[in-house]
Amino acid sequence: MSRFLPEGIIENIVTRLPVRSISRFRCVSKNWYHLFRNPNFIKNHLNHANLINRFNILVTDDAGADDINTNPYLYYVDNNVLSSSSSSSSSSSSSPFLGHALNIDYPFMTREHVPHVLGSCDGLVCIESFPDSSICIWNPATREYKQVPEPYWESYFMAHGFGFDCKNDDYKVLGIESYGEGGISDASVYSLASDSWKELGIIPYNFSSVINKGFRVNGVLHWIATDPRAGLESKVIVCYDISDETFHDVSIPTKNPKEIGNCRLMSELGVWEGKLCLLRMNRTEDPDLCTHIDVWTMMDNKWSKHLKITANMTDMCYQWPIQTLQNGEILFEGGPKGWDVGSGLISYDPKLERARALKIHGFPYESDVEIYIETLVALSSGTYVGQ
Repeated sequence: MSRFLPEGIIENIVTRLPVRSISRFRCVSKNWYHLFRNPNFIKNHLNHANLINRFNILVTDDAGADDINTNPYLYYVDNNVLSSSSSSSSSSSSSPFLGHALNIDYPFMTREHVPHVLGSCDGLVCIESFPDSSICIWNPATREYKQVPEPYWESYFMAHGFGFDCKNDDYKVLGIESYGEGGISDASVYSLASDSWKELGIIPYNFSSVINKGFRVNGVLHWIATDPRAGLESKVIVCYDISDETFHDVSIPTKNPKEIGNCRLMSELGVWEGKLCLLRMNRTEDPDLCTHIDVWTMMDNKWSKHLKITANMTDMCYQWPIQTLQNGEILFEGGPKGWDVGSGLISYDPKLERARALKIHGFPYESDVEIYIETLVALSSGTYVGQ
């Protein structure tokens, strides 16, 4: 093939191939075998994967942990299934099943160990296994994984985060240990480059009563947490810069920060079109009835109200936004109220103000969702799932 096309053009073509195709083509020639292991090629392939954002979804079955003799704990939904939803115009009440949530093999996979996804970045997924709290970084596309040394933390209430340090070309895992309701927290960070943990010290925030997942935007992880210095019910957005390893906080967009603890004004963090967003769920006296959702987005640490969601408030249960689909619709975790296995995603069209439940065979009822893209990013561990 190189006799007809310059090497640069060939390399440009193969950087656009999925990981599965590249894995098959390794045996074409020695040149291709070494090309696919070249750090510059891996970086170019990663940049293209990020550009097209052809993401898959990992789904953890939280309910399955209650019965260690039945279903698997971890599934994935392929991008082809999600892409088919972009062309579907069915209503939420009549939409057909789009595809299947498929089993996926993962590190430390046994019925006695329940996986919990701590985050994903550049095709790498950080997972923790319970009850032994083993942590590893794993590339689902190449099946390679690296076990992380045992961390410092011991308490039950934890917040986590995973991301890329662009200044030092390093992937990092953040762990936050909170000391009970109203207390402070202790933070530690793991560096893949040094393969070691470092204590960051005490931080003046409490994470014991919030969703422990850190939402990553532009190299910064975000959580809703309590600031005990301003009162036990005072909530803020805690931000952690992955490269600088520093914390700061941003106020929540409300006249009274204590309102955030009110069940009638529940809030969720997420990512909306590449920006950190906050969903304010405005409820009536009936805590099960939501009148509308205010969507706030943040840029340069400043909030602005983006839009109001009023579609299907009586029959849909919105949780946090996951990602933007190719047709501009926003993918939410959630589904029809009282949904059963098979419905766990909502596609919301902000232009038409329409919401549809995406029905997927095998999607667990109680789930935790994380997106990932397929890349060749290597861990240099030499250990692979199913090896």
